[in-house]
Order: sequence, then C-alpha cells, then structure tokens
Amino acid sequence: MSEPVVPELLRCISIADLSSSERQVENIEVDADECAAIANRLGIMSVEKLSVQLELFRDLTGDVHMVGRIVSDVVQACVVTLEPVPQHIEASLFQRFSSRSEEEEGEDEDPVEPIVDDEIEVGDVIVQNLSLALDPYPRAPEAEFEEVDDEAGKPSGPFAALAVLRDEAEK
Repeated sequence: MSEPVVPELLRCISIADLSSSERQVENIEVDADECAAIANRLGIMSVEKLSVQLELFRDLTGDVHMVGRIVSDVVQACVVTLEPVPQHIEASLFQRFSSRSEEEEGEDEDPVEPIVDDEIEVGDVIVQNLSLALDPYPRAPEAEFEEVDDEAGKPSGPFAALAVLRDEAEK
C-alpha cells in the first residue's frame, strides 16, 4: 500500500464570494521548508525565495481564471562544472479552474484544474510554472565545455565496424 503524496506547496484559496464583477488578489510567500521541498522535487540545489502575486476572476461560465507573477531566486548546478549557478526568475502564469465535468469541456481546450467545494488549489500550478521557467542548461560564467574526441583518428560511419573486422582478419 503506497502512502499518499503530500504536495510540496499546498495553497487552497476560497472563491466562494468571488463574483464575475470583481477580482480577488492573493499574495503568496513560501517558507523555507516548502522551498527545500520544491527544490528537491525539481532536482535543483535550492530555492532561496519564492513569492507569487495572483489575481483571480470569474467568467460568465463560472470558471475562475488565475493570472499571476512568480518571483523566485534559485540555485542550480552548472551542467559543465556542477558549481552552483544562481538564477533570478520572474515568470507569468495563467490557469483556468472549473467545476464543470470533463465531458462539458471541449477536447481542444487547454486543461483546467478543478474547483472543489468553492476552493481552488494553486500550489502545484505554481511549482509547475516555476519548473518551466528554470534554465534547462544552467552554466557558470567561467565554465567552458571542452569537447573530447575519444575516437580521434579512428574510422567512423556505418562500415567502420566492418573495416575493423576486415583489418583484424588480414593480420
């Protein structure tokens, strides 16, 4: 029996009083333990700070749209030297939440997150968007990639292996 997965960042926001004529602003500050758990999930050295400003509004269908801005300082390992590479991230995010069933949604629409009991959970959406904003190949400023050719001077190509066999047979 597996244990239930505990999210690194859990932020449930009540939208019970959100009408289509108003906007709800939420500011989220992430604590040190949550930052450490997020860094572990993303496979990076550390998340130094993470804050998010969100604006929520309801459309005429009852769906809730979330737009926001992520501001974070992270440290990743250099892909060449494995030295720490600090990175400042500022990224936009957008997500739609709906209480409608999947059958009511069109197939070509973007995926939506559920509204459950007049609450939306935004933590995982924040972590996913932070993940997308990370540099996929962080590199320290002084890091130089030196290409090493272990096959220098050796034949290559589809018939190289056959040429080696032929040369060995001729000996």
